[in-house]
Order: sequence, then structure tokens, then C-alpha cells
Amino acid sequence: MVPDGVSSSKRAVECTPLSGYNVLNPVLVATGIINMNLYEKLAQKVNQWRSEGYPCEDYPSIGEILHWANNPDGEGFRLRIPQIRALETYWYLRLCEETPHTFKLYQKFYPKGTELLDALGLDRPEIKDSVIDEGGIEGIIAKIKSDNEFARKFRLEALRETLTLAYPSYIFALAMGAGKTVLIGSIFATEFAMALEYLDGPFVQNALVFAPGKTIIESLRQLAETPYNRILPPRLYKPFSASVKLTFTRDGETKIPVISGSYYNVIVTNTEKIRIQKETIRKSDLGPLFTPEKEEEAKSEIANLRLQAIASLPNLAVFSDEAHHTYGQSLDTELKKVEATDGK
Repeated sequence: MVPDGVSSSKRAVECTPLSGYNVLNPVLVATGIINMNLYEKLAQKVNQWRSEGYPCEDYPSIGEILHWANNPDGEGFRLRIPQIRALETYWYLRLCEETPHTFKLYQKFYPKGTELLDALGLDRPEIKDSVIDEGGIEGIIAKIKSDNEFARKFRLEALRETLTLAYPSYIFALAMGAGKTVLIGSIFATEFAMALEYLDGPFVQNALVFAPGKTIIESLRQLAETPYNRILPPRLYKPFSASVKLTFTRDGETKIPVISGSYYNVIVTNTEKIRIQKETIRKSDLGPLFTPEKEEEAKSEIANLRLQAIASLPNLAVFSDEAHHTYGQSLDTELKKVEATDGK
């Protein structure tokens, strides 16, 4: 989830949690001289939530988790300020805003039509003229979704993808070296802890992590070595550590090494290994038992096994590590191929 200034491949919540947030002059903001970006509006909300002690009536343990993650007892590892701010923002979106679709978030934070157009990057005069022609904002949004030529002409493909996604999608952009892989671990660890604490709650119970290129083992090592006891308070860390299962996809294996329908799995992979299409199955993956006539059938069966393993995991969250500079447009293309597989 990122609009201008973060990534051109996704236009979603422009949440850029750095070591601190810019302090804007409230008079200039109130008079409209400065229009706040979405991430700035969101930062104000998160700052307020933090100052009030992370209140959450339905799931109060999130406050206990975030207080501990900010200041765990004793000496040792601590999340960096950018990681803390990103984690707070994530949970604010999840619990206070109830995991909104990106466009819904824009609509809430920019209730005036002209402000919404500007925030979405639809501020060019020719686009605003189209708003009138198409019968208002709803009409122009529908046109962006359905009119390929219009989207290409005004380079709105990324916005269209955000508008048409059937699920919330967020990008947290941290500076190089700030610890994005550890942030991913912090998110799924706190999600799993909340799921174990509130068995009927709307929390993540499995995680699929796309690692950059060929660095699956390095990402796996970082996630395995993260001291989650410095992120989760002791009473919540114990059940988490007893439940989490960390695994990765291996070259030459025809199955994903998880138990169908199981919980608290973290699968580290890359787009090459998870793109479930029979065209990507190598002959060496099949073994020597199949005749050429049976190879296509065998490839389809292997692809189906992989798809079934992923589809069987309940409450699955998907994370892409370092997507904004490691993959770029290539990741966008590869993930679309993965998304296309869902319907097969």
C-alpha cells in the first residue's frame, strides 16, 4: 500500500513509518494551505492512539503487546523506532480502522470530493474534466476500473489495481537497513499471539513470506533468529513459541512441507517456487517414472498439490520482503501470475 513517494508499483496506504513523523503547522493545515498526505493523517491518528495507551475494547491485549515491544524488560534486543512505528500503524489499521480496503481509507480521511481526487493523484485538469463528464467521483472511479485505454492514457494502472483488489493490501516502506524482515516477523508473531489469546478473533493464523530473489535461506535465518521474547510479553510469548512452525520451499520438492489445514505455519519462499503453474514444473521434479505422454498430467497433479496445500491454510497473510527495490515491476508481474493461479 503505497502511493506517491514510496512506490509506483502499488498505490495504497502511503504509510512510511520512519524514525519520526513530520510535524505540520496546524494553522496551515486547518486553512487548507497545506494538504496532508494520507500517511501524515494516519500518523496523527497513530500518535493519538499511542498517547492514550493503545485502547482497544474488544482486544485489549494489543496494548500489552505494544507496550512491551516498545520497552521490554532487561537488556538485549529491541525493535528500532521505525519498526515500532510500522508495527503500531499496522495494528491501528487492523483494530481501530478494522482492516480497511485502501480506497475506503482514502474516502474516510478525505470526505470532500476535491480533496479525495487530489489525494488519489487525480488532480490533472483533464482528469477533473472527466469527473464532470462521467457523473462525479463514482463515475470516474468506475471508468478507471473498466476503461483500459483511459487508465493507460493517464498512467493510472497502479491506482486501478488498488481500486480493484478484493482484499486490503498495505506496504510499509522503511529506510535501507531499518529491518524489514524483522518487521515481518514482528507482525506475524503479534498476529499469532493475538490469535492464540482470542480464539474467535479475526487474526492471522498462517503466514506466507516472499523473500527477495534467491535469498530464502537468509530471510529464513533472520526470521528464525529474531528474539520474539523481546517483542511479545512473557505470558504471550510462551504459547507462541510452542505453536509457531517455520519452514521454506526447497528445490526439487513437489510439495510444500506443511500439514493441510494446520495453524501457525510460516512459509518462506519466492515467486519462482510458489508460482503454481504446470509450465514451471521441471522434468527433474517428476522423477523417472513418467512417460512423455503422462508428463503433462503429472505436472498438473503436482501444481494442484501445491495449490491445495496453500489453499488449505486458514487465515493466511501474505508478506513480500523488500518488494519496493528488490523486485520492482518484476515482482508486480510475478505476483499477478500467482494471483491468477488462485482461479485455476
